[in-house]
Amino acid sequence: MSRGKLLLTVTLSAVTFLVFSACSAWRSFRYHGDGQISDGGFFSNPRYVVTFSDISLNEVGESRFHFRGLPNEEMTLILYVKNRPVNTWEDREPLERLKTTIEAILTDDQGKEVCHASGQPGSGNRDGMWVLMSGGEAGYWHWRCDHVRMHSDVSYTLMIRVTNADAKNERVVVIPRLIGGGLDLP
Repeated sequence: MSRGKLLLTVTLSAVTFLVFSACSAWRSFRYHGDGQISDGGFFSNPRYVVTFSDISLNEVGESRFHFRGLPNEEMTLILYVKNRPVNTWEDREPLERLKTTIEAILTDDQGKEVCHASGQPGSGNRDGMWVLMSGGEAGYWHWRCDHVRMHSDVSYTLMIRVTNADAKNERVVVIPRLIGGGLDLP
């Protein structure tokens, strides 16, 4: 390879690296607190996933997670059902009829509520309902904690409370995750 072609290749590689770096000013080392964050990369959707500790929906309890340093993105809270495929109506039915009340409150370091969702699992997208999504990983989401704007310089507390636990049905464990960012291609 000639010296000119080598210089051109190195220059184009450096420019490409700088462009991709500029598109992602957030770095994972900025995240501190409970849970683990992953960055799927510039072309993934969702790009950022923060995974917290498991929570049983069959036991009354409260979990609190403290963290800071999230990317400046809109994120959604999803309670993914652990080790439970949901491919048929028979798979969905017990998860939608669970008589457990779930409350999630996300507050910032000033004590302001960023999102507050409460209700029982179900199939309709309305207030008081945690909607079961399926096809791939099954999980519950609530419209009040969907596409919530997060800021990297703010500390947050996520509280998830389970009341009126449905101890009679089979055990259901969820993994709370905040997901967001990434390319949203048509």
